[in-house]
Amino acid sequence: MRFDHIDRLIRHAGLAIAFSVSFATASLAQTTPDLSDLALTVGTPNKTGLHRQLIAANEIENLPYKIKWADFDSTPPLVEALRAGHVDIAAGGDTGVLAAIANGVKVTILAGTWERKESGSAILVRGDSPLKDVADLKGHKVALPYFTKQHYQFAKALEQAGVQFDNKLILNLNTTDGLSALVNSQVDAFVVWDPNTAIAQQQHGARILKSLSKVIDTAGVLYAPTSSVEDPARKAALEDLTRRIIRAQAWVNAHPQEWAEQVAKLSQISPDAANLQASRSRVEYVPATDADVLAGWQQEIAYFHAGGQFKRDFKVDDYVIKDFDDLIRDENKKLAKTN
Repeated sequence: MRFDHIDRLIRHAGLAIAFSVSFATASLAQTTPDLSDLALTVGTPNKTGLHRQLIAANEIENLPYKIKWADFDSTPPLVEALRAGHVDIAAGGDTGVLAAIANGVKVTILAGTWERKESGSAILVRGDSPLKDVADLKGHKVALPYFTKQHYQFAKALEQAGVQFDNKLILNLNTTDGLSALVNSQVDAFVVWDPNTAIAQQQHGARILKSLSKVIDTAGVLYAPTSSVEDPARKAALEDLTRRIIRAQAWVNAHPQEWAEQVAKLSQISPDAANLQASRSRVEYVPATDADVLAGWQQEIAYFHAGGQFKRDFKVDDYVIKDFDDLIRDENKKLAKTN
């Protein structure tokens, strides 16, 4: 009799467990949005960003949603596309994103990105230029894509050297026009980032006058339009894609040679330039609420607001979505275990 009683208890417990599992599975199916008809547009402000990274790392396989690409020369035009509803997620320099928020664009910050190496953020001059340091730039023409990360870094470099930021001499040119102006001696210096820096060095004999990451460094940004974050289905897709973005960046960090080969192929730049840019970059995604990340952004906002370039001051923490923090930490922990 005792054994019959125990057998009945076991069978009842088994049914209860099976019922619980079935109920949990059904609940999960009900709470997970159907993403099959949804398309996310990924914005990239350079030749080595999310577009190429996700492809090179094979992180666009088996997507539960569709994906589209939107490539730009720098962050400011990308943010304008985001404002118009044509971009769902992007990663890049912080200055353009902070300027957009200051101008009323509804942007939500998902994560921060730290460059752990020197990178190619630099002031370039021609190989035969007599200019030796930042102080020598006084009175000379400089090409600079305005409201990029390098804008802030360059402004701080001039400040440290005691040189005034002269709008008449510092010309707002995109990367293509800036390089052309430098090569054709229309400007004396060109402020830019990789792989443009590597291309200028390897193919045009440009020389780095000053590495800007040594002047001041702030975290980059992974961001999305606030409307996408507020939509449950798009937010679910963004969470999945953010994990893929973190994994893609980790793959880039771990495979510099393969990454350089992919960059040369996907971006159609020379292998030498691709290898150079890959050798001096190692980016890591971190929660946007990290104290150092927020402090750097807040100082940057104060700098541009004080100079009149930002229409308003604001607390950057108010534009960070906090529930992506655990996702970022979790994905980084998983990557740490596999490496």
